[in-house]
Amino acid sequence: MNILQSVFQAAGIPFRPRVFWGMAAAFWGSFTLLGYLQTSAYWSLQGGHGLTRTETLDMVLRSGLWLLSTPLILALAHRAPLTSPGRLARNLLLHLGALFLLNLLISGLVYGLLYQVAGLRTGRAWAPDGVWASMLLRLSNSLALYLLLVFVYSVAAYAYRNQALHHQNTRFELANEQLKAQLAGAQLQALKMQLNPHFLFNTHHAIVGLILEQENERAMAMVTALSDLLRAVLANGDAQLIPLREELQFTTKYLHIQQIRFQDRLRIELAIDDDARGCLFPQFLLQPLVENAMVHGIEQLAGDALVRIAAHREGEQLLVEVRDNGPGASQPAGRRRNGSAEGIGLSNTRARLEKLYHGRAHLGFFQPDTGGTIVTLRVPFTEALVQEFQYATPAAL
Repeated sequence: MNILQSVFQAAGIPFRPRVFWGMAAAFWGSFTLLGYLQTSAYWSLQGGHGLTRTETLDMVLRSGLWLLSTPLILALAHRAPLTSPGRLARNLLLHLGALFLLNLLISGLVYGLLYQVAGLRTGRAWAPDGVWASMLLRLSNSLALYLLLVFVYSVAAYAYRNQALHHQNTRFELANEQLKAQLAGAQLQALKMQLNPHFLFNTHHAIVGLILEQENERAMAMVTALSDLLRAVLANGDAQLIPLREELQFTTKYLHIQQIRFQDRLRIELAIDDDARGCLFPQFLLQPLVENAMVHGIEQLAGDALVRIAAHREGEQLLVEVRDNGPGASQPAGRRRNGSAEGIGLSNTRARLEKLYHGRAHLGFFQPDTGGTIVTLRVPFTEALVQEFQYATPAAL
């Protein structure tokens, strides 16, 4: 039993003793029954009687001894596989030698037990020369059954090994995909976290400026608005995609800080279609675009300033626009916004879009001759599976 367990375990075949011995008995028994019917029919056609009781016992005992030899045959099939091209000749000779010895041993045992111990007459089952003649008479039949058993084992072992390798490869691929997803998530989180100190630094700088100008009430209002903004950051957690309405709530809190800073000079317009509010949108991605409009456009204006945010669905895409009325194309070329001069906010925005959408999102700039800048963002339209609720614009806006 230990031999069978080690052989089956090495081949990756599940070992159940009852199933194994049942299948082995069916294998040897079926060929024994076939041989019995074939031999009986032969002698009947020759005009004689069928097999005698002694000849039947001979066949049954021989089949039982081959059945008990099955573990040794399978162990040899495992150690000397016929599927190894480099050692095929050597292994084949080894199997032929084992077959010869087993056939001789089984013939000797049958002869000794039936005809020497039990005292039965040999009759037609045995040639006059005894054990050697009987062994040679049955050698070709034994060879066919032996090699068939080795072949069946080899096929089963190959199938189970291939299945085990397939499962192992599947597990490796799954683990690799999980590692890739974790790496991508870590990279996205790092990009997203870079934005937080970026706008915190700018807001802190604005608060310090108000304090230096002794605008204490406005500074306190901005600190309060910043606290609300930080609570919104913590509320959204680590999610990469959130409904656009939640991203708008966060962005309007940021714009509330800017309105405190610019007082009555800053005007905000929102044009958000209802079906666009439930679309999944990258968290903290709209704020850098608005901040870009503030820093590069609004801050350079001496008069009234305008920031307009629009969003609507275009087929399978969500289109978001951020427009300002800054100098735009009229400002000196060295100070214009472009791909080579964009700061950490916009560079991280591009990197996050690539990580999240793999080329299916687009970030573009347009500066009309009449002034101002339009930033367009297109992402795949994916509706969030949450209950829709009406987006509320803060009173300050």
